[in-house]
Amino acid sequence: MLPAVSTSSQTFAAILDDLVRATDLDPAAAAAPTMPPPPASSPKGTSLSPSEPEGDNEVPLDQPRARTNGGAGGVLVQRAAPPRLRGKGDLTLVIGLGGDAGEAAAILAASADADVLAVADRREALAARAEGVRRECPIVGVVELARVDAVPELAASLAAIEPDQVWVAVDVSRKLDDTAVWVRAVDAVLAVDGMAAHGAAHTATPWAVGALGLPLLWLDAPPGPPTTVATNWLDAPPGDAPPRSAY
Repeated sequence: MLPAVSTSSQTFAAILDDLVRATDLDPAAAAAPTMPPPPASSPKGTSLSPSEPEGDNEVPLDQPRARTNGGAGGVLVQRAAPPRLRGKGDLTLVIGLGGDAGEAAAILAASADADVLAVADRREALAARAEGVRRECPIVGVVELARVDAVPELAASLAAIEPDQVWVAVDVSRKLDDTAVWVRAVDAVLAVDGMAAHGAAHTATPWAVGALGLPLLWLDAPPGPPTTVATNWLDAPPGDAPPRSAY
């Protein structure tokens, strides 16, 4: 039989120290709570819960509605148009069919105290940035497309421009299928930040452009809210009031 050890004796203290060393137990560490890993951030443009908007450019709809276009389920978010860039030499690129690009660029530039320059490739982009620094203002570059299928042949030049922000200028009175061809081609090359739209007064379905899934800014008088089931409402404003002008 082992002899009894008094808890007040030095022998007991030595045994206790040996046990602590044997189990490699850090009392301070044991008392510290285990923090759960931080949640993974949602990728830009995905469905978010109503209480967790991802950022300034994505605001959940007041009353989430189920998708009606055959897409995956979830809460749809209305993505507000990004703010205009105002730094010296910042380069915003506006791409559109024909004169649509220039008209949209002029309006966007006026709202940011920027100058408008034609920018077709990397050389012109670098020159435009330098000019912006010299003038102490941001630059809005313009690329006018001659055809709806013109983007693939311009892809290398567009990618080399490396703009800080990209807008597509869209006339909503044009056929949506035609608009989708070049807008999605641009998005694949440069990742479009916003869609500058006009022409709502010339079509009965101005909100159909929401099917493109891009942040939307109206350059002229905005349309009223969608009123029919057939109207695509992805970028329609919540409530009864439509978004206001671009200015």
